[in-house]
Amino acid sequence: MKKMVLFFVIPAIAALAACSQPPAPPVPNVPVVTAPAPGAEVVRQTWQQQWDSVVAGARKEGVVAITASWSPPTRDNVIRAFKEKYGISVEVSTGGSAQLGQKVLAERRAGIFNYDATVQGTNFGINLMKPVDAFDPAEPALILQEIKDPKAWLGGEFPWFDRARTMIPFFARLDTNLSVNTSLVKPGEITAYKDVLDPKWKGKIILRDPTTVGTGSGWFRENGKDLGTDFMRALVKQELIFSENDRQCVEWLARGKGSILIAGSADQLTFFMKEGSPVEIIDARDSRTFSPSSGIVSLVNRAPHPNAARLFINWILTREGQTLLTKTEGLPSRRLDVPTDHILPVLMLRQDRKYREYTEDDVAGDADAQIRSKEIFGPFLGK
Repeated sequence: MKKMVLFFVIPAIAALAACSQPPAPPVPNVPVVTAPAPGAEVVRQTWQQQWDSVVAGARKEGVVAITASWSPPTRDNVIRAFKEKYGISVEVSTGGSAQLGQKVLAERRAGIFNYDATVQGTNFGINLMKPVDAFDPAEPALILQEIKDPKAWLGGEFPWFDRARTMIPFFARLDTNLSVNTSLVKPGEITAYKDVLDPKWKGKIILRDPTTVGTGSGWFRENGKDLGTDFMRALVKQELIFSENDRQCVEWLARGKGSILIAGSADQLTFFMKEGSPVEIIDARDSRTFSPSSGIVSLVNRAPHPNAARLFINWILTREGQTLLTKTEGLPSRRLDVPTDHILPVLMLRQDRKYREYTEDDVAGDADAQIRSKEIFGPFLGK
C-alpha cells in the first residue's frame, strides 16, 4: 500500500511544483534556414574570388581588343554596355573573315599581337586561326556559374564547336542563304534553290564568291552536298553577279542590282531589313542546316590584355550579353533564357523539321570546297 501511495503522491507534488513556476517565454518566430550543401560555400567563394580578381586585373588593363564581323549598331552597343558595366573600353576591328583573318595572320608573323579575343564565324577559326595555333583553350577562362550551367543552353549542354574547346558558338541560326528583293520578286516565285534556275532570272542573281573564305564557301560546302554538282553548273549559266564583300552583296540586292542573292550574310541581311530595305529572307525548302553564323567567341593567345579578355568572354555569354547581341544582330541565341520575340521567324529553328548543324570536320573541308567551287565558278571569275 505504501508503494502505491508514494507512486501517486510524487507525481502530484511534481505537478504542483510545475504550476508554481512562471510560464516559459514564447518561442520567437525565426525563419528556418537550410544549411548549404557541403562545399557549396567554398565553391561560391572560389569562383567569386576568381571573378573579383579578373575584374580587378581587367580594370588595370583598361581595354580589351577584339575582332568581330558586327554591324555598326552592334559594335557601338557592345562598346557602350561593356564600358558602363566594367569601366573598360572595347576596341573593335570589324570586317569579313578573309580580310580580318589575313590581317591578324600577317601581324602575328611579324611578331605583333594586338588582339585579345575574336567574335567571328566558323571559317575564321577553323581554317585561319587554328592552323597556326592562334587560339587558347577557352574552358579555363569560364568563371561565371550562369554560363557554365548546361541547362541554360540549347540541347542541354554547354556549346563547344571544336574538340580542343577553343571556339564557343552562341548563335543558332537557320541557314537560309537565299534572299530576294521584294520589289523585283513576287511572293511565292522563289521558294527553293531550284527556282533560281528559271531563265527569267538570268543576269539577276548575286552570289557571294564561293571560291574565297566566307559565307560563299560555306554555302557551297554545305548546300553543294544536297543540291549537287549539276545544280551548281546550271547556276553558273545564269550569268551570276559576284562579290567577295558581304555588305556589298546585300547592298546590291537592296538597291536592285540583282533580284536574288545567294549566300548572303544573315547579320547584314537583318540589318538592311531593319532599315526598311525591300529585302526578304526565303525559307528554302531544300536547305536544312543551321549554324552559329558569325557568333563564335574565342580567346587569342599571347593576348595583350588577358584579364580583360577573360572578362569579355564571360560577359558575352551571359544572359545580359546575349540579349544585347541577339537584339542588335537579329539572330537567335543558343541560350534558352534569351528573348526571341524580335527574331524573324525564318531564322528560327522549327520543331517540325530536322536540321543538321555544321561540325568542326565539315568546316575543315572548306579548302576542298573552295577547290571544287573554283573548278565550276573559276572560269567566270577569271580564276
